[in-house]
Amino acid sequence: MQGLTADEVLHVLRSLIPEELSANREHRSDPPDAQQLSADTRLDAEPLRADSLDRLNLASALNRFFRLHETGVEDRLLAVRRIGDMAELIADASQHTSGLTFSTSGSTGTPQPHHHSWQALTQEAETLATLIGHHPRVIAWLPVHHLYGFVFGVALPRALGSTVIESHAAPATLLRSPAADDLIATVPPRWRYLLDSDHRFCGGTGISSTAALDPPCRSGLLKAGLHALAEVYGATETGGIGMRWAPAEDYRLLPYWQCDADGNLQRTLPDATTMTVTPLDHLHWTQERVFHPRGRTDDVIQIGGVNVSPEHVARRLEGHPAVAACAVRSHGEGSRRRLKAFIVPAQAEADPETLREELEAWAWEHLPAVERPTDLRIGAELPRNAMGKLQDWD
Repeated sequence: MQGLTADEVLHVLRSLIPEELSANREHRSDPPDAQQLSADTRLDAEPLRADSLDRLNLASALNRFFRLHETGVEDRLLAVRRIGDMAELIADASQHTSGLTFSTSGSTGTPQPHHHSWQALTQEAETLATLIGHHPRVIAWLPVHHLYGFVFGVALPRALGSTVIESHAAPATLLRSPAADDLIATVPPRWRYLLDSDHRFCGGTGISSTAALDPPCRSGLLKAGLHALAEVYGATETGGIGMRWAPAEDYRLLPYWQCDADGNLQRTLPDATTMTVTPLDHLHWTQERVFHPRGRTDDVIQIGGVNVSPEHVARRLEGHPAVAACAVRSHGEGSRRRLKAFIVPAQAEADPETLREELEAWAWEHLPAVERPTDLRIGAELPRNAMGKLQDWD
C-alpha cells in the first residue's frame, strides 16, 4: 500500500467528517450520518452546513490525518467544497506521503498522534489476510478513521481484494443479506449487541479488536452460527501485535514481532528497519511466541473498546466547583463495564440529590460517553481502608 484511491479516501471521510464536526460544534447542531454523505455532498450546504470555522478545523484535521503537509497541498483543502473533489485531492497527495497519523481517544488525557507508515499498514494488512484467508466481502462495522477501523475496513479489504460494506450499511447487511463467506469486522460492544439481540449468523468469520471479548461472548457468537472468530491484540501506538482464534485464551505474536530479553517488543518492517516498544500491558508468556495480557501497566481500563483512565476522569470531575474530592472506579465486566464515581461535595450542606443531578448534567455536557460515570455516590469523605488507602465502595 502506497497511498489511497479516491474511493478509499471517501470511505474515511464519511467516517471522519461527522465526528470532527461534532467535536467542534458542541451543541450547535447534530452532525450528519455517514449515509447522508456522498461524493456530491458539499461542505457549505445541507446536510453539513459547515461555516468558515468548521471548514478551517476540518482542513486541519484532514491535514494531520493524511499528512498533507508533506506534499505542500494542504492549503488547497480550504478552497474545496465538494467532498468528492476533496477525496481526489487527498488521494493524489497520498501517493507522495509517508503514511497516516492516527490519534488515541484522548480519554487518558490529551489525544496523542501516532504515525503509521504505508509500509507498516501494508505489512499488517497482508499478514492478517494470510492468517484469515480470502473473503469476497468485508462488513466493516467500525469507524475507519481510527487505526483498527482503517486496517480492518480499508487496508485488509485491499489486501484480500474484497468489496467493503461500510459501517453505516453494516447492520442492515448483517440482518437482510448475510453471506456464509463474509468477513465481519467490528468491536466488542457491537459483538455484544449482536449476541444479546439473538442475532443468528449463517457462517462467516469475525474479526474483533480494541478490547478483549469476554469468554461467554466469544463462545456465544460461535454458538450463534459464526464459523470462526479472530481477535487482534494491539494499540493505536503499536498496531496489531498478536492474534488468537476463539475459543483460545492466549494470543500468538504476529510474525514480524519478537520479544527481547528485557520484555520489550521489537517489530521488523519489510525494509529491515526495526522499532522497539514497551508493552502497555503486563504480558504473561506461556510459550516463546504465545502470551496472555494481565492488565495494564498504568490505571487505564477498556470501556466500549476505548482506553479510559479513571484517574483522569476523577481529576476532570474535581475541576467542577461543587466537587471537593472524587474517586472513580469501574463496575461491571467485559463489554458492560462502565465507570462509577464517589463525590465529596465542596459544601458540606449541599443536598446530595441536587448535586447528583447537577453533576450528571455536567458530565453529559462535558465528558464523552465512555468517561461518564453511570453511578454517582455522594459522601462526606472518600472511602478508605484502615491503612488510609482508597478502597472500593458498594
